[in-house]
Amino acid sequence: MRQPAQARSESALRLSGTVGANKVMEAELLRLVKRSPFEVRVPRPTRQGSAALRYAFEPAIAWVAACYHRSASRIGWEIASSPAVRLEPLVADWVPLLTADERLPRGRSVDFSVHVRDVDDFEAGLLQVRGAVKSALEEAFRQRGGTGSVEAEKPELEFNVRRVGREGERRTLLSLDIGGGSRHYRGQRVAQGAAPLRETLAAQLIQLARWMPHAEPLVDPMAGSGTIAIEAAMLARGFAVRQPRDLPRLSAFEKLPEEAPPLYPDTRPAILASDIDETCVAWMIGNLRAAGLTGRAAESSIVVRSIDVAELTPSALAEILPDGPHDRGLFAFNPPYGERMQTRDQVLPLYRDLGRALKRFDGWRAAVIVANEEFADAFNARPSMAKPTIASGLRAQFLVFDLGRQTGRPARRS
Repeated sequence: MRQPAQARSESALRLSGTVGANKVMEAELLRLVKRSPFEVRVPRPTRQGSAALRYAFEPAIAWVAACYHRSASRIGWEIASSPAVRLEPLVADWVPLLTADERLPRGRSVDFSVHVRDVDDFEAGLLQVRGAVKSALEEAFRQRGGTGSVEAEKPELEFNVRRVGREGERRTLLSLDIGGGSRHYRGQRVAQGAAPLRETLAAQLIQLARWMPHAEPLVDPMAGSGTIAIEAAMLARGFAVRQPRDLPRLSAFEKLPEEAPPLYPDTRPAILASDIDETCVAWMIGNLRAAGLTGRAAESSIVVRSIDVAELTPSALAEILPDGPHDRGLFAFNPPYGERMQTRDQVLPLYRDLGRALKRFDGWRAAVIVANEEFADAFNARPSMAKPTIASGLRAQFLVFDLGRQTGRPARRS
């Protein structure tokens, strides 16, 4: 006979991302830890759906994830969970667990925030759940000899609440955010258009395409504000998303480095960020400056141009990126979807023009994130990989094409 579910303390490292992000997040963490200064082995994670990974908590691995991981949306340290779906039992479950948890500050005042999502099967609204969790934390801090108060702007601690688990085994989970909040806020985009791509999605696109920055140039022919190009440069050199000073002050991190330098400082990628709209060039330059990718000291490898993709040829690209290899490479871009700024009749000819122009680059690949099911047909190519995701609240796909070498094989889906 199955025992009734109980509230319990938790201790897993949790990486959360967009729908279908698990494989990319797992592969990225393995690669980062191998390159880090720590001699630790990454354990096999437990998957929760297609958008969350749970690892046995190890401070060095958590530090690497919090500082460097680019495809995760949030990174947390699980604190407590409860099967409760009503407010009073939830508070009753969590107050004693939180009071006894030595990961939380003792004997002082603490500013904190509470973020709640994915609680549709809870028997209360989102704001009510947030209020109940706030009360539980305030009472726990009081019983630990201090005080707790909500601070929305720059809290010392951020907590995330969500419902997790399979049907029939759902639990309400409380996690301490150790990744500096929402990871798509990089602090490097100071100018943008009406529908910017999230940086976490750009990082996924580049990694799904298996770009090799030491051997392949990368071109975004409709770069907009430069998100994909900037993410590519950051990934290539292993730049940190957050510095240790941006993370919560936890005893688990006390003996770990106080700086997070680039993990691949010697990599010099060849990247072209281009857009036919010259306004976008100004945006890109501003964002490159904010990201620290301008000037001689930064040794930036991103070239910014305003070029009509129809005029982009292998010989023209060789002049723009003279130091990069040219027999293979990657086009990575996020075309308009025909949903907000343009209509279907406007984007389909654009997709066709892109397909014709990029097929000049035999041996190259094209990686696209697009929320338009007609893209592949208009692009006139069959993808070698197709993976569903969500972009700007729309059902979208990551697509990868082998240019100039269409074999007719079906797309690899994951």
